[in-house]
Amino acid sequence: MALFFYKAVDKNGKTIEDSIQVSSIDEAASILASQSLKVLSIKPVKASFGLPSSISVNEKANFCRFLATMLKSGMSIPESVEIIRQETKNAKLQKVLSDIAYQTQKGKSLSSVLAQYKNDFDPIFLTMVRVGEQSGTLEKSFIYLAKQLAASHELSQKVKGSMMYPAVIVVAMGINGLVMVIFVLPKIAQAFLKLDVPLPFYTKALLTFGDFVGKNIPLVIGTIIVGAISAVGAFMVPNVRRAALKLFTRIPGVNGVVREIDVARYARTLSTLLKNGVPVVEALDVSAEGMSEAHMREVAGSFSKRVSHGESLADILVSKRDVFPSLMVQTIRAGEKTGNLEDSLSDMADFYESEVDFSLKRLTGLLEPVLMLLIGAVVGVMVIIMIAPIYSIIGGLQNTIEQQ
Repeated sequence: MALFFYKAVDKNGKTIEDSIQVSSIDEAASILASQSLKVLSIKPVKASFGLPSSISVNEKANFCRFLATMLKSGMSIPESVEIIRQETKNAKLQKVLSDIAYQTQKGKSLSSVLAQYKNDFDPIFLTMVRVGEQSGTLEKSFIYLAKQLAASHELSQKVKGSMMYPAVIVVAMGINGLVMVIFVLPKIAQAFLKLDVPLPFYTKALLTFGDFVGKNIPLVIGTIIVGAISAVGAFMVPNVRRAALKLFTRIPGVNGVVREIDVARYARTLSTLLKNGVPVVEALDVSAEGMSEAHMREVAGSFSKRVSHGESLADILVSKRDVFPSLMVQTIRAGEKTGNLEDSLSDMADFYESEVDFSLKRLTGLLEPVLMLLIGAVVGVMVIIMIAPIYSIIGGLQNTIEQQ
């Protein structure tokens, strides 16, 4: 089945623009003719080729905000979604919105349509929409989702912004190293290896490698490209990516930031779900799925079962103080006692998001001198290796002069 947009005129002369999901243009024309519509045009929805574009967090936040506003004003879901589709520029989101407009117009619920796109909409999003439909407060659900996504986007931007400087330095070092190995080292190797001068072992090994690179530049560049593509491909495999992230999160300094990010995300998600009327057991399960650190996600995933057996969340967290911070335990205990758990979780999310910001600044502040020392060490090694042959040549010339 494919999706087609059509423009037609009904028997009263009114122009209709809508979409229809059929297998071909001929079938679409036949169905429209049977409805006494005079077809003006039928166009298929263009599919994107190559790698499908993704839907960013910011785009989903805008979608939620606009849809909430339109639903609040009394517009129907198909009509609202179609208006948003016409304004969006993301090809993937356009396709999704077209499908939503068509299927909801045919009587399907919004949550069931969105559930067909689980790669684009996470369990938190789907749960909020489903509960909003069941409670009749769908526009309220989308308001909460817009705030949740905006907070998540802001947090991710802080992390990306803080890591930008170290990433640029590392990439620049890598490019500089490749330029030296591919273009500079071979020329130096050709000059020095032609001289009959005794060289240190490490210098001779480096120059021999440089000579090999100079004689096989296409092979070396091809190997680098294939290696880079293979590394990216391997990282796309879920098990490899999880293993790499697990190793990364064990780096001192990084593990603390990751834990703060997960605590902030867990608190924000749980607060949003509870405010939207999601049952606490379901809210705990969904919130746990949003955590990135495997051990924390596993521990948080066990909370719902214990809560369903009558334990309070604060008492459960007390036994998990090695995983979750004491501040989280005390905040949740206070929220449960006062009956304002949702607000307490929201305040805690704000606090830990601020802590993430401070921790990232401390981490990048530590990385800057470390990177500078690393750059200095690499440059120093290269200089020593390059100067050693020169000293060997000078020493050889001096010996020759003395012998004369």
